[in-house]
Amino acid sequence: MTKLQQAFERHLIRSRFFTYQDKVVVAVSTGVDSMVLLDLLQRLPISYRPQIIVAHMNHELRAQSQLEEQFIQQYCKQHDLPLEIAHWPKAQHPQNGVENAARQARYRFFKQVLEKYSAEYLVTAHHQNDLAETMLMKLTRGGQIDQLVGIRDQRPFGKSKLVRPLLPFSKKSIRDYAQGHHLKWYEDETNNDLDIQRNRYRHEIIPLLEKENPQVLSHLTHYHQQLSELLAWRDQEVGQRLQVIVSAEGKLNVAGLLESNRFLQKGLLRQWLSNQHVHDVKEQQLSELLQVLANSNKPQQTVLLPHQYKLERNYSVCVIKKANNQINALQNPREHVIELEQWYQVDKTSMIAVSTEKAFFADEKKLFLQWLAPDQFPLRIRKWQKGDYIRLKGGQHQLVKRVLINQKVPQDQRDQQQVLIDAHGEVIWLINRKWSWFERPTDYQQAWRLCFIGIKDKE
Repeated sequence: MTKLQQAFERHLIRSRFFTYQDKVVVAVSTGVDSMVLLDLLQRLPISYRPQIIVAHMNHELRAQSQLEEQFIQQYCKQHDLPLEIAHWPKAQHPQNGVENAARQARYRFFKQVLEKYSAEYLVTAHHQNDLAETMLMKLTRGGQIDQLVGIRDQRPFGKSKLVRPLLPFSKKSIRDYAQGHHLKWYEDETNNDLDIQRNRYRHEIIPLLEKENPQVLSHLTHYHQQLSELLAWRDQEVGQRLQVIVSAEGKLNVAGLLESNRFLQKGLLRQWLSNQHVHDVKEQQLSELLQVLANSNKPQQTVLLPHQYKLERNYSVCVIKKANNQINALQNPREHVIELEQWYQVDKTSMIAVSTEKAFFADEKKLFLQWLAPDQFPLRIRKWQKGDYIRLKGGQHQLVKRVLINQKVPQDQRDQQQVLIDAHGEVIWLINRKWSWFERPTDYQQAWRLCFIGIKDKE
């Protein structure tokens, strides 16, 4: 057993990414990194070897793409591995931003494979060099300290998880392993194109840094780990503090905010704004907002925010509101993105709105409280579709069609029935009829968002 193989096994056992017989979709490009990852996974002891499904995207960007597809077909047949292949036709290639568009197409395909096999994990071959390149690129570009963390070893990916088990290992150790085990792989010629920013960091900047210190990759990995731990502490502090200084209606207590030090003030304010769907607030804007809140001479102020929101300070509390509060009809009868504190027509007689403030709703005949995970936003409304289902307790599901039949809903009403869905397309509420059940983590009140959903008669 090689050194890399031993380290890989220890890393998987310690990290507990997945367990024996979990279904994992392995993204394989046929490059050296993904071929080594695929080989390492197959060499794991049976006691914690997952079920492997290989996913390969033919981007049709290079002449050898067809050869790569044929190779992975032969490889999977030889190793008795299930294989899913998708093509990204040239007709869909944009004139600009091909790299980003290809990535989006690739990950859409991976989601489809995960759903087809009911797999829980997507596994990719990002490694230590990828992490270093990403950190240096983000450091050069500027932005928020959170962005410096860059690539994480695992993160949510739709209903599944994206896992990167090679992140602690260098490109050199991966290539040495491939050569030592006589693995076959294909080189992507575009990886040497210095017109691509990442390639300049890969072939010019990082080698220069390694001349200064051969351990630079290891040091960057350690910085990444320390920064991740620091931000995890900050997020925990922010979550606990927000529970104290933010009311159930989402109102922020100004004095409670200003009690914290400057570092936590920014973290608290940024997270509170994010919980209210105000994202992309720059550092300078954050500092200006803190100045407004700290100014006791002007206890009543209104500040415009990105995305047509506004902050209203009224002495001791702040609220976030839409800059224009008007009633919107459903412009697209098939699907409509829900904005907070906007009214939407759901049938001939009713309208619906979502808000993080209970005070937004006056005398609505129905008002519901619901905790939702951040990745469930934005919410949308559309007519129910064949295959839609409601989540039940205990991990069970019930088709929307069956709910409507059981409730003896007349056909004409059934055809017009609307559902409230999340960003993943899952039904949250069969409007006015039945809610989905979502399992909550123990710390959901820190990480999830409290929403009020109101129904009123059409005016």
